[in-house]
Amino acid sequence: MNFIGERCPVCNNRFTADDDVVVCPECGAPHHRECYKIENKCAYNEYHSTGYKWERSAAAEEKISQVEVTSSCPECGTLNRETDEICTRCGSRLHTDAHGEFHSQQEQRSSQGAYQDVFRGAETANGQETMFSFLGFDPNEDMGGATLTEVSGFVKTNILYYLPIFKRMKDLGTKISFNLTCLIFPNLYFANRKMWLWAIIATILEVICSLPSLIVVMADMSSNGAFAIPGADVLAEFVSNHENDLFFFNEVFSMAFWVVKIVCCLFGNWLYYRFTLSSLKKLREQSPDRVVAPGVILAKGGTKPANMILVLAVTGIISSAAIALFAAYPSLLEIFII
Repeated sequence: MNFIGERCPVCNNRFTADDDVVVCPECGAPHHRECYKIENKCAYNEYHSTGYKWERSAAAEEKISQVEVTSSCPECGTLNRETDEICTRCGSRLHTDAHGEFHSQQEQRSSQGAYQDVFRGAETANGQETMFSFLGFDPNEDMGGATLTEVSGFVKTNILYYLPIFKRMKDLGTKISFNLTCLIFPNLYFANRKMWLWAIIATILEVICSLPSLIVVMADMSSNGAFAIPGADVLAEFVSNHENDLFFFNEVFSMAFWVVKIVCCLFGNWLYYRFTLSSLKKLREQSPDRVVAPGVILAKGGTKPANMILVLAVTGIISSAAIALFAAYPSLLEIFII
C-alpha cells in the first residue's frame, strides 16, 4: 500500500517514497519503523479496544492519484510528484526560485546536487543520508536572522573555518579574529567574497597610499624613455626637486596602508559575517513566501575568483589615471609636501 503524503502519527512528518514504513496489524496505521521502535506500540493503541481502524486522508488520496514521483526537494531531498509545488515533507518550494520562475528538471537536480555536496554527510550504517554535523552545532540555530544551514550555504567554501568564527561572533558578540588573506590582499579578499563595497574602499585606499611611490617610479621610467606620458618632463623635474619629501611621504603612506590592512585582517571576518546575514535577509525579503531555496543561496554566495582579476584591472586603471592627472597638473603634487 502506498502511504506517500500521509503523516506518521508519532513524528507528524509525511511519508516519502524512501521511508521504511511499518503498519499496525490491529488498526492498519502506518508508522516510520524508527518511530514505531521508539514507542514500541501503535500510536493509536488505546483506541484499539473501540474497534478503531486507520483511514487514509482525503489530501493523501488526491496526491496518490497524481502522476508518478519525479521531483526532489532542494531543501530536504524528499521525492515529490512533478505537479507538486510545495514539498510534502518540509513545505519548501520545489520548482520556483525567489522570483517565481519555474526551473527545468535538469536545473532542479543540479541545484539539489550542489546542496547535498555542501550540507550532506557520509552514509550511515543503514544507508540513509544524514545531515552534515556542522561541527556539532545545531543546523537550525538562528545566527541573527538566518539559520546556520543558510549561513553555511551562503559561505559555501571553507565553512569549517568560518562556522566556528561566526558562531563565536554570534554567541559572544566578538568582532575580532585573524584573516591572513585579508591582511595581505584585502581588496582581493572582499572582491572574491562578492563584498563589492569593501572591495572598492580597500582599492581606493591602496591607490592613495601607493601614490608617492608610483609617482617616483613613473617619473623615473619616463625620464629613461621606458614609459611616455604627457608632462613627463615636468613630473621628473618635480620628483628631482622633492625627492626627499616624496620618500618621506612614501614611508608614511606605506605605514598607513599597513594599518588599513591590519584593521581588515582583524575585522574582515566580522564584516563578512554581517554581509552574509544582510544578503540572506535581502533574499528572504525578495521571496514571496520568505523561504529561500538552497539553490538560490548557493548561487548568491560563495566565491568568484574572476572578481579579483577585475579588481586588479580597476586598480591599474585608477593608478594610471592618477599619474596622468598629476603629470598634466603638477601643482596637485604639492599636496604631498605641504
